[in-house]
Amino acid sequence: MFVRFSRQEYVRKTVAILLCIGLLCFFRYLASSPEESTTYRLQDHNTADKQSLAKVDSSILKRVDIQQFFEFRRYCMKPRKQKGLRRQGLVTISRELPIAASTDLLEASMIAEGLPPCTIEIDVDVPNFHTTATEDTRVLLLGIATRLSRLEDSLIEMQRWLSHTGTRLVVLIVDVSDLENEKEMIADLYAKAAKLTIDMVLNSYLDTGDSEGLKNFGLAGPLREEARKLQEVKWVGVIDDDTFFVSLSQMVAKLNTFDHRLPLYIGQLSEGFTRISNEGFKAWGGGGIFLSVPLLDELADHSEECKSLDVGFGDILWRDCIYHVTSPTVKLSLLEGLNQMDFWGDPSGWYEAGHDPIFTVHHWKSWHFHPIPAAHLVADVAGPDSFLQRYSFAEVSSVLTNGYSLVHYPAGIPDLGLTEATMSEDVGVERSPSWKEFHFSMGRTRPVMRVGTEKQSWLFCHALTDSDGSVRQFYLRKNIDGKGTNSLIEIDWIA
Repeated sequence: MFVRFSRQEYVRKTVAILLCIGLLCFFRYLASSPEESTTYRLQDHNTADKQSLAKVDSSILKRVDIQQFFEFRRYCMKPRKQKGLRRQGLVTISRELPIAASTDLLEASMIAEGLPPCTIEIDVDVPNFHTTATEDTRVLLLGIATRLSRLEDSLIEMQRWLSHTGTRLVVLIVDVSDLENEKEMIADLYAKAAKLTIDMVLNSYLDTGDSEGLKNFGLAGPLREEARKLQEVKWVGVIDDDTFFVSLSQMVAKLNTFDHRLPLYIGQLSEGFTRISNEGFKAWGGGGIFLSVPLLDELADHSEECKSLDVGFGDILWRDCIYHVTSPTVKLSLLEGLNQMDFWGDPSGWYEAGHDPIFTVHHWKSWHFHPIPAAHLVADVAGPDSFLQRYSFAEVSSVLTNGYSLVHYPAGIPDLGLTEATMSEDVGVERSPSWKEFHFSMGRTRPVMRVGTEKQSWLFCHALTDSDGSVRQFYLRKNIDGKGTNSLIEIDWIA
């Protein structure tokens, strides 16, 4: 029997507001031991060892900072691959997903048999996908310029999309002038990359006092050198160490719709009008700068003379060098789905907007925080198109944005064709009217909804892969009653 407690009997006014889910929770997830991340088979909940269930689920509650009394619901999704189906802005599910408040509470320290099993199982059609990489992505060569201290964490995060792909990663370590000076750490990084099955080449940067722009543009030479070694390379991508690819094979497939034999410069603008007006039309680096090999060769040939064009930003210098040396001028080819994500404040409006396609995500651990690598785990079970896919449960006025949020709209679901304007372009900067900043990138927006009355949100906070390959997701809503009680909803994607 599960021990249940009534709200009136146990909830005390002195229960503290629980700590915010943040970086500590995420990196503890990344460093989790095999024992903590391996659980029972979801289908065998009733016959599984109760002590094992309790141990695993207690560790989960600690990770999401559930310390005492909480309400809990658990639902199961069964993805069904469908040939010919493609990602959609919104998928309507005919089954209900009830998320009304529970009448009973659980106590974190009293989960004697693990968390309760699924109460509802829903079939969900998803676009057909391969569970292992089948498309050769070695035609794409990637480069980042970063500091030695950031590289190790970045590799752990990159394994979600880079491992086993065959795409080589060229790293320019901008604060190390000679790799021999950091011989032991360099050896450790190569060992870690090999363990993660990441094909990586490290390079030092001679003048570590240069601007960030010059350091980033310093990738031109090392990228050309690797491209000449790897005859299959057709495309080169310059990214940031926090650029996350939803699917590298989908990215390559899109690049291959262009003619790689031509000098091509491919990318996407920033989201806000003021940034574009200040910095001009260019491929923003966090979303990704993609060059054909013929254009890379030309830029590398003129890299020394282009250094005089530097104004401090790498993506500006790449653009200015292209404009300086090419004739006829190679202009920017815009590619939808590369997301710089230059905005501050609440990012939920962007995440919940139903973007199609999504190739890259950026700034997820700097300008805001969302545990993207954990949120992306669902792609292993339901495919890359399921990541941030929206599912509407109209009968209960609720929307699941897969890997970001589960939202209930008490007054009815709003116009989901419009992005909710929850974010601003710059911190502490007022512009009038501010909503015009995003007209080009997001179209007409809708007003921010009042939290609690118009919009009740359970935010994704954690996920893990079960022993049978299923993915357990956890969505948390804090302080639902004003007395410190939290609500946790688990959504399991069945392998």
